[in-house]
Amino acid sequence: MMRARIISWFVSPFLSLLFRWLLGAIFVYAGLVKIADPLGFALALYNYHILPAWMINPLAICLPWVEVIIGAGLLAGIMIPGGAFVVSGMLAIFAVVTGISLIRGLDIACGCFSTSAGAEPITWLYVVRDLLLLGMGVHVLLFDQGMASLDRTIRRRMKRNVT
Repeated sequence: MMRARIISWFVSPFLSLLFRWLLGAIFVYAGLVKIADPLGFALALYNYHILPAWMINPLAICLPWVEVIIGAGLLAGIMIPGGAFVVSGMLAIFAVVTGISLIRGLDIACGCFSTSAGAEPITWLYVVRDLLLLGMGVHVLLFDQGMASLDRTIRRRMKRNVT
């Protein structure tokens, strides 16, 4: 009986809504920080020594906008499966890149929520954080039922207008 309650809570649309809103807020905030300082974010990307030089500036300009748009979509409940898929993919990449950088012994700032070169250096807790957020993204992808979503509201109104 207790096991069934735990499972039903885990797949609850309320938990998925909470995760969706939390991920949306995190991605909007992180993107806005980077949009405000594209040069600082470009330097953070460069410090990872993973990307070719020609890719750093375009990524420093585009990635924050993707984060804001995807985050806003999750908050509003627009194209939730696609947003959850993109967020999960980004978080998986962030975790891998951070882990590789730690293994290589790089002493660099994450560039996640601050573009300051003097920000706190990455640790294995950053990898754990990204993996936990990835789990939340996968949960949204698998279990979200569109609660409090603009998509659901639009579908209901369209259905009323058809009948």
